[in-house]
Amino acid sequence: MRIWRRRRKTDGTGQLPQDGPSCACCNGSLDASDPRFNLSLPQPVLALGEAELQRYVRVISDAFVMTRDFGEFARALLPIGLDDGRTATIGVWVSVEKEVFGHLKKVATGELDFDQMQFTGRLANELDPWGEEILGRPVSAGVDVPTHGRRRMPHIRSSPDELLTRVLTERWPTADVLTGAKSWALNYDRAGH
Repeated sequence: MRIWRRRRKTDGTGQLPQDGPSCACCNGSLDASDPRFNLSLPQPVLALGEAELQRYVRVISDAFVMTRDFGEFARALLPIGLDDGRTATIGVWVSVEKEVFGHLKKVATGELDFDQMQFTGRLANELDPWGEEILGRPVSAGVDVPTHGRRRMPHIRSSPDELLTRVLTERWPTADVLTGAKSWALNYDRAGH
């Protein structure tokens, strides 16, 4: 079930920028001036082998993961301010309680208004440079209200946790955040964009 697909920004001439690698899901060009990444699975599910995935995972979509024994997860976007002025937007997974997951399913299927896509849970991914330290921290996520009928991926808005509040409000060293598969976005020329 896909409830969100980002429209890519043009380069000012109406053309899509060609400065990054191709997107794995749509084969479009990725834009280093607006780095966005989706983490494939929640940490507990990512650790499973192929046979365990078949056994324990009931549903995997762009927006939800539902498992036996490991819980339910919803996708949310985590904005991380970078010290070069950009914001990296990471599609992370949030572990949610069964009742919250039921509410989110009602919103996703249209049984409830999309403005009600608001929820709390715990961050279910490790992220550089914080690693395991950020895993399991409480978060509040939701869409901007009113949505005017537009379905957008919820953003992590706040956290009662001190570390996660700092992640959301401070600027972080670009090279520390854009690591591994995200490192292509280090090739960014602020003056040339």
